[in-house]
Amino acid sequence: MTTLRPRSGGGSSFMRRLVSDRIKQTARHRPEERYHYRCPFRSSSSSSSSSSSSSSSYHDDDDDDDATTSTPVVGSTISPVRTTLALSVHFRHPSLGMKDYEILSRATAFLLGVDPPEPNDVDARAADADAGVRMDKDGTSPPSPSSFPHLRENMHLRNELLRRQDYRYDPASGPRRMPHQLNWLEFCPPAFRPRVHVVASSHVISPWLWPKYYGQDWLRVVGSEHVRYSLEVWGGGGDGGGGGVDNIDHDGRLRGDYRPLAKFALSPYPLHHPGGMDLAVIHLKDEDEALRLMTKLGISSLHLPSMHELEASADEPVFVPGERVVFQGFEVREANMADRENFIDDEDGASREDSGGDDMRSFHPYSSLGVLAAASPDRFLARTQAGPLPEGLCGGPAIKLPGATASVDDGMTVSAPLILQGVVEGIVPTNHESRELAGLASFLPSYRVREFVDYAERIMLERIIDKDLFAKVVDLKEKKVRRGTAFGTGRGSLVHELNYDEIDANDDVEDDKDDDELTDDPSLQASLEGTSEESDTPRIDREYREIIASLRENHTPEEVDAILATVEREREEVIQIMETEGGDMDDVIEIVRRKTYEKKDQILEEIAKEMMAQKQAEGDIESPKDSKLS
Repeated sequence: MTTLRPRSGGGSSFMRRLVSDRIKQTARHRPEERYHYRCPFRSSSSSSSSSSSSSSSYHDDDDDDDATTSTPVVGSTISPVRTTLALSVHFRHPSLGMKDYEILSRATAFLLGVDPPEPNDVDARAADADAGVRMDKDGTSPPSPSSFPHLRENMHLRNELLRRQDYRYDPASGPRRMPHQLNWLEFCPPAFRPRVHVVASSHVISPWLWPKYYGQDWLRVVGSEHVRYSLEVWGGGGDGGGGGVDNIDHDGRLRGDYRPLAKFALSPYPLHHPGGMDLAVIHLKDEDEALRLMTKLGISSLHLPSMHELEASADEPVFVPGERVVFQGFEVREANMADRENFIDDEDGASREDSGGDDMRSFHPYSSLGVLAAASPDRFLARTQAGPLPEGLCGGPAIKLPGATASVDDGMTVSAPLILQGVVEGIVPTNHESRELAGLASFLPSYRVREFVDYAERIMLERIIDKDLFAKVVDLKEKKVRRGTAFGTGRGSLVHELNYDEIDANDDVEDDKDDDELTDDPSLQASLEGTSEESDTPRIDREYREIIASLRENHTPEEVDAILATVEREREEVIQIMETEGGDMDDVIEIVRRKTYEKKDQILEEIAKEMMAQKQAEGDIESPKDSKLS
């Protein structure tokens, strides 16, 4: 069995033709639309492209070399052995006479975080650096007579514990946001959903879905039931990690020897882009253990702006000619004869030597600096410093270079989490009729990736939680409350608290008038816990006073006191359970209320027995025993 190869002698020929067709369509636009595109769902009122930007979109090759080499590379420590993984797809089909798994396709993949990055550590270190606080090499503040770094750590730990005690499972991480700003899977605890996506090219994950890309007839009988997926972490042979990560020139293939350090299995259930874009996500088997080992080996997940962040930045251009990105991944190349070893294990776990028909090409880490040159709504093009991207980079990340770093006294740099700029799709053919476009790297921009990730996460969430709960999540994402009114549209279109609508706003305006009509009983006012002059308390206080007034009208003072005492007891029990066991507030309240009802039934039963015994003693009624004797 030979290795699956694309049509036209290798390379991303089909994808290159798609890029070429898209470029031809783009060329018919006006110059300013040709080079300066905005996200299609964003506002088009602030299109600020100019002829100067369009005229500077393309340069001669010599000029580009100067542009990419004269300026120091900010992300010189961003290494492909830290940001990317080697993806292999193996298959076995009995009808094809296969007894062992053989390579079907391979390329680059990377981890994309489901949750946004935690802002605490990075922001705190950056703030310290801006304030002139010297950092140790691990990014922490060194001890000094005037600083107590452990206090901040203890405070952060305490706040985290206080936040988590209100939840049975870990809550959504990242900065505090409104419900509609959360990603779909953030509504589900991490214990029941993946923490990372493995992003790759669709034509690599499922080649049989791309018959126009591959010409092999036997591929028609291959399906998902015949394949298995795996990821490999590669690194240098010296330290067990990624060799050469301290000084990356981003000029192509990394120097030095690299080898696989660990292999991880993937689930056989990928999700593909519904519109035919060359994009797919798949997930790790035994994710917790896999991520623990990957973190130990230095693998970092990338992050993608949320849909809310993309929509909120409508005034900022998504494509800026001349902006720099880093393309990283693994080149698939011919291996040395000394390295011709098959790393695939048999079913019994024993390794076997390579068979003569198997593909013996090998992975090698690759990194190249790129400069944005042209764009269409669905893909960006960039000129790469190391020349056209080689085979194997499909599905690799285009990483946005950190634009803001905090310099510190000892020369160290505090960098932000790595943000995904796009996913590599292929290259423009090197023999393209346009010299400016020939060989440019093509990648799907971040907003197209976010659209697909949102699509995939919504499908996953719908499969994880029940139908009614999913409907509530949809309402939250669409900024709807239970009464069907939208939040985020009142008070000058400022986002306000959940379940706060225009009716509540009118209630706040009428608070003073309503308060004049209520009783001013001092004892009643003293019993109101939380009464204050803050803007968010008058409506709650007013409703509470109305309830108390209604109780006093229909019950004796003793009964009112007993009811209030029961409410206070239930409140204390709820607080105690939430602090010790956690859980959902509504569930805890229901448990406490059920105990109250059971206690009430027990008291009523005891009262009934006492009254029955008293009447029997007075002779008003006969006991069951006396009635039988008579």
